[in-house]
Amino acid sequence: MGRSRPPRRLVVGSLTYHWRAGHRHERYQAEADLPRCDDCREVLSLRQAGARGRLVIVFREGPGRLVNDGMFHDGGVLRTSDHAYLNLHRPGVVRALLDEALERGHDFTTAETTEIDGWELIDGALGRLCPPTARADSEVR
Repeated sequence: MGRSRPPRRLVVGSLTYHWRAGHRHERYQAEADLPRCDDCREVLSLRQAGARGRLVIVFREGPGRLVNDGMFHDGGVLRTSDHAYLNLHRPGVVRALLDEALERGHDFTTAETTEIDGWELIDGALGRLCPPTARADSEVR
C-alpha cells in the first residue's frame, strides 16, 4: 500500500477498530523497459482491537469501475453506470462499509484474514451514508 501510514482509529460503541486505506497494483517492465502497472485496486484493511482476524475490502478496477490510476485521487472508487462514489479515507465511509460487512456476517474473532469484493458492499454502504428518503428530499430541492 505504498507509503507506510499509521492505522487510524474508529470507535463503534464499546469496540475500537484500526483501519488503513491505500492503493495497490502489480508493477512490471513493459516494452522498451518502460515501467507499467496493472491490476490497480483500492484496499481498505480493518482490524478489531483485541481480535485476531482482519478484514480486507478490495475495490479492483474494471469495466465501469474506476480506482486511482494517476488521474483519479487516492482512496476514491467510482462506479460509472450510476456515478456511485466512495472516498475510502473518510471515517464515515469506513464505518458504512464496516457495518455492511458485519451485517453480512463478518467475524473479527476468527484468526484469519478475509478479503471481500468492495463493489458488492457499495450499494449497502451508500444506503447507510445517504438513506433513500434523504436522497429523495435532496433531489426535490
